[in-house]
Amino acid sequence: MNAASIPFDRADLVIIGGGILGCAIAWHYARWGTGRAILLERDTLAFAATSRAAALLTRARAKTALMPLIAQTYADVAALETELEEPLDLQRVGSLHVAASEPRQQELRELITVAEATGLQVEWLTADEAVRRVPWLNPEAIAAAAFMPDDAFIDPYRLTMAYARAAKQRGVKLLQGTAVHGFRCPDNRVTGVITDQGIIYSRYVVDAAGAWANLLAMPLGVGLPMAPVRSQYWITTPDPLFPPDHPIVILPDARAYSRPELGGLLFGLRERQSVSFDPRRLPDESSEFALGDEDGWSSLMEGAPALRRFLPMLDRLEIAHHIAGLSTYTPDGLFVLGPVPETRGFLAATGCSGAGIAAAGGVGASIAALAMGKTPPFDLTPFRPDRFGSVDPFDPKFRQRCEWARSNKVSG
Repeated sequence: MNAASIPFDRADLVIIGGGILGCAIAWHYARWGTGRAILLERDTLAFAATSRAAALLTRARAKTALMPLIAQTYADVAALETELEEPLDLQRVGSLHVAASEPRQQELRELITVAEATGLQVEWLTADEAVRRVPWLNPEAIAAAAFMPDDAFIDPYRLTMAYARAAKQRGVKLLQGTAVHGFRCPDNRVTGVITDQGIIYSRYVVDAAGAWANLLAMPLGVGLPMAPVRSQYWITTPDPLFPPDHPIVILPDARAYSRPELGGLLFGLRERQSVSFDPRRLPDESSEFALGDEDGWSSLMEGAPALRRFLPMLDRLEIAHHIAGLSTYTPDGLFVLGPVPETRGFLAATGCSGAGIAAAGGVGASIAALAMGKTPPFDLTPFRPDRFGSVDPFDPKFRQRCEWARSNKVSG
């Protein structure tokens, strides 16, 4: 059945949110299922957090539950390229993990143990070998370095739109400019979604609304354990110092990461005290919301001394762009995925904690399986929405726990 013949008032699955998670769920559902699916986006697809992501697809993670989800994303990229008959330009530049302090060296050794145990390729490099791959690095700051050649980054907007187009070709109805105002929920079972264009009745509803997910969930008595937290990165003007094919670089001692971008360097810094926002005070459109720290200068000045240790030329670089957006972080830095106990038929897909692009494939496959009444292909136990018990996601103390999760993140 094609999208044009799907009744607007009835579906087997309604997905709320047109970012990468919503679009990945839609495609996986359309691949495996025979039911009718509708995706609702109040703005345009990939408009908010997705298009502002750095999109590092690093495979080895200290939080090992993420790794199979990320592997599925790589499989999705290959499948989408075949299905759409076009390349998605996955940039397989590898990742270089650099440690200076002894605690970070120990964390790197532990990460490499995890990587090797799962069959990932790893090369330990000397400081001079690391600098040959990344010319701007200061060799004197490198105590340990490991290179993972199979890692990549990708254009997040392009990947999301590939998911969306492939889902549409398979019959998913994509409704942009359609806002959700509530739910039909008799006897704690979601049976319909109330939109500004009418009611859509559905067997399952997925909340993939990102920073706004709790505004949808709370009227149902559901508190999803995550908060919108500011993420930001900078992009320099083109410079010969930054080869276009140099690796992703992870610098936990500087609370930083980087990758090539348009002949320059894209680099992100994590503040010592991250900033979260009350979802109730967010506007309907993320572009209308001031995230503070105009142009990111206070965060850049805070992080510059630690970054300068690894990037001595930092002060002579010209910043061309500053990109800020809202990620959704949980206290333990893991997604919120799966059914919520309070409301039958209601599935959560949020709390990306900075891994939304990387893990989109696994999230899409897992939530689509649940919406078909099947067992997910990956273990979602670490991501259970109720793992913290009852939470008030608007409570400043809870939001502070989510801020700490971002501030203390050290991997890609």
